[in-house]
Amino acid sequence: MGDAYLVPDLAPLNRHRLGALTSLGRHPENSVEIPDRSVSKFHAQIQRQPDGTHLVLDLGSRNGTYVAGQRIQRHLLNEGDELVLGTVRFRYHAEQQASSVTSAFRVADVLKAAGGGAGLTILGPASGSATRVELHDGDSAIQHSNTFDMGQDRFPPAEEITDEEILRRDYEKLRIAHELSASLRLDAPLDDLLRSIATRLFDLIPADRCAILLMGEDGTSLEPRIVMEKGGGEPTEAMPLSQTVLSEVITNKKAVLATDAITDGRFQAAASIVALSMRSAMCVPLIYEEEIFGAMHVDSLHRTHAFAPTDLQIFTSIANQASVALKNTNLLAQVEHEAETRARLGRLLSPNLVDEVVAGHIDLAQGGEQRDAAVMFTDIRGFTRMSESMDASEVTELLNEYFDVMVDVVFQMGGTLDKYMGDAIMALFGVPKATPRSVQDAVLCGLKMQAALRSLNRVRGARGERPIEMGVGINAGEVIWGPLGSRKTMDYTVVGDVVNVASRLCSAAAAGEIIISGDVADVVRDEVVLMELPPAVLKGKSEPVPVWKVLSEKT
Repeated sequence: MGDAYLVPDLAPLNRHRLGALTSLGRHPENSVEIPDRSVSKFHAQIQRQPDGTHLVLDLGSRNGTYVAGQRIQRHLLNEGDELVLGTVRFRYHAEQQASSVTSAFRVADVLKAAGGGAGLTILGPASGSATRVELHDGDSAIQHSNTFDMGQDRFPPAEEITDEEILRRDYEKLRIAHELSASLRLDAPLDDLLRSIATRLFDLIPADRCAILLMGEDGTSLEPRIVMEKGGGEPTEAMPLSQTVLSEVITNKKAVLATDAITDGRFQAAASIVALSMRSAMCVPLIYEEEIFGAMHVDSLHRTHAFAPTDLQIFTSIANQASVALKNTNLLAQVEHEAETRARLGRLLSPNLVDEVVAGHIDLAQGGEQRDAAVMFTDIRGFTRMSESMDASEVTELLNEYFDVMVDVVFQMGGTLDKYMGDAIMALFGVPKATPRSVQDAVLCGLKMQAALRSLNRVRGARGERPIEMGVGINAGEVIWGPLGSRKTMDYTVVGDVVNVASRLCSAAAAGEIIISGDVADVVRDEVVLMELPPAVLKGKSEPVPVWKVLSEKT
């Protein structure tokens, strides 16, 4: 599900995005502050459920919470519900996020035409088969060629048609396009899709063999993906292809009708090879909007002039359909890849950083570099004692609810979730994207996390559950950032003394406290109220470290 919002009826342009836990009330500590005397200080809360829906809870307010005209204690919100707190009205909206392909995921960016015939190579055996195609230098007399252009298949209005042959040709193209499109399934594996195209091709063209070759990532090599004889079998011998024909097709983007003179001396020694050599052939590029996916090649074993220009037109129509199918298949794969990437990164990065990574503006492959960053650790105080009286499912439920609220605040402040460590959280600011306010954002995030925890504890108290108490430690400075781990598992994280000090500061923080280093205090003292503490003796440090406690944000 996408983002959800509360929209005030009197100010519809002011939308309040709903996080994991959104509190509403007159007190400034609420997520949505409502400066109205009819609203209690802590009036209500809206909790995001695991399925993405939202549950509104009344917190014992004086004037009550109403949904659709009915006073409620708890209510699952539906699209368009009117929510009334005192005399203030809101409208609930849940927005679905549509998948889109960004410019960073243009299909087949690497598929560029080969610079010339000499640079064109054929890669190894076709997938799942020992059958090969061979590129040879036998002279090929090109009888007919035309520039491959999908726009050439224009169907003129009926009043413009005076030639019955044109009408028959256009009808044949429409029939081919319909039958081929009906037989293609975008959810089929690529080789199954290509095999379906080749099978349909034999029904429409008097060919004996067919090869479908896809362009390699280097843009100068072709990989034979499907090599097939009429009837569905695979050729027992390698299928020879003409260097001249393929160069014309790939380099000049032309559909070619050719005859093989079989003058290459290498094929004259063995009668069996000569017998299998192509007598006539057609080859067309697989191209869509200037993106070359590869080529389709058919030949006849016995007739020198097996194909006519009209056969080349039909073959071109089939290639048009195949190119569209290949592009759509690639687009589908890219959308699935992007969805997987977003889901994976969405567990670690704030939504705006996910967008930048997917768009290619941030390269996570870069690593092992020095960065200025702020590092935050949080830890639940007395968690071991709490968990001793709880079963495993209760502990899991507690942590999931707590993490959901805390990480939501981290992402709101543009932070990156580095990892969970039991009941602890490690968050980063300034990586993977450097920002001028990484230190300030980290400290303000700590304040907002403590406020959000107080809000969560009000819900837990209403349920008769013990409150959760948390300490926060923040340090900033130069770290080493990048992928770390083994060859099988990698993790993006930061290392350095800055990280160790932040962890020690968190250990020194009491319940409800935010402890920062002197370096952090120097940056944020104009924005937050600080209290200097005695220098702390931290493990691994020979000298006491200056530390400060963050009290509040300056108003």
